[in-house]
Formats: sequence, C-alpha cells, structure tokens
Amino acid sequence: MSHLLVTRTPWAILRISAALLAALALVGCSSLSGKGYLSTENSQPLQLSDAVVLKQGHMRLQFAPDPWLLGRLKLHNATADFSTWVSAGDYAGNSFFIDSTDSGLAYDIQARWREVQAETSERNGQESCTTSGFCSKTVKRLDCGRKSYREGSEAYGKHEDDDSCEEDSALETGNFPDCPGTRTTRQRYQVFKLMVTLDFLDPYAQKAPVAVFDGESQYRERLLETLDEGQCEVR
Repeated sequence: MSHLLVTRTPWAILRISAALLAALALVGCSSLSGKGYLSTENSQPLQLSDAVVLKQGHMRLQFAPDPWLLGRLKLHNATADFSTWVSAGDYAGNSFFIDSTDSGLAYDIQARWREVQAETSERNGQESCTTSGFCSKTVKRLDCGRKSYREGSEAYGKHEDDDSCEEDSALETGNFPDCPGTRTTRQRYQVFKLMVTLDFLDPYAQKAPVAVFDGESQYRERLLETLDEGQCEVR
C-alpha cells in the first residue's frame, strides 16, 4: 500500500498544481484597477508586516470584485508595494474581510464597494453564427473501403460502429445547412465605476480604523442587451 501511495503522489501533486496554476491564470481576468488616498491614524506609517510599511498619501489600487477562486488586493505607489491574496470564501456581497490571523498581517482588512453608474452607450459589433448556404467547411466522413459516408447522413449512422470503417475529416465545398457566418449586432452597454473603501482594523481593539483607503476604479462597461441582430451571412 505504501508503494502505491508513493507511486501516485507525484501525479496527484501535478494535477493539483495544474489546477492551481489554471485558477491563478484566471485571477487577473476580472480584476479592476483604480486609485485613491490612504489616510492613517495621526498621519503615522502603517506597519502591515515586517517587510511592508504604507505611508499616508495617494496610492494605486487593484482588486477583484468577483473572483472565481482567488482574488488579489494590491496597493502601491512609488515608495510602497503591498499585495495579498483573497479567497472567494472571504467575500460577502460587495465586500470581503481579510482576517489577520489567516493573512499574517498586523491588521484585519475590511473592504467595501458600491457601483456608480454613468451613461449608457450603444455600438455596432459582429458575432459568429451559422446559416444554410454554399461554403467550404471541414466535415467528418466514414471511409468504408469503396464507399464513404458524410456525418449526419443515415448511412453514416448505420456504419458508425463497423470495424471495417475508419473515421476521417476533409475540407469540402458545397451546400450545407450550417455554414459558418457572421452578423452585425447593435448592443447597449452600461458604463460604471466602483467606489472602494478599505478599513485597516486593529484585531485586538474595538475602535475606529487605524487607516482608511478611499478610492475608485477606472470606468468599465457591462453588456445590458442586444438591440438588433442582422441577417447571418456566410463567411
């Protein structure tokens, strides 16, 4: 039994590592950037850890409001660079809480944000579609010696399990019911930004935050609806 465990452990580690790397690759996809101002108690430096000290002043912000697995909170400027991971379990609605016991930081961090909507915008775009027509496309075929059958035909289904037939694919030109195409669309977007507050809290005392960061994200946009779709045309 111990031999089996040793044999399988490297593969298990590789699978876990691959999953973690894939998750980390997705972290930046939903992150927002912004800027703001850090106010500290009595304008004194904020000692977050042995290596990180933040001073009162303007700072850049990066955080993920809705991460899949992990988010990253980052505050930085020319003199300081603070970054920490935030797990999805630390989120609750439009907020998250970083416990100093888990993070190893000197303070708890309570983050909150709210959305501020600006104008809506409309613009034309294109999207993929399929339509009947004359085109070239890759089709699957069954090669059964002297005869071959195209995928979707009745004969293809009858011979699909024949040992004497082999499946291959080829580029064919002709009339198809599902030619790849494109169509124009008219879509409406909501422009918005997030107003963000970070409270740095003493974990051993019920008192006002020792530091507060107030900032805002850059403007982003979110698709509201597709107003109109043109006719699908073969590419």
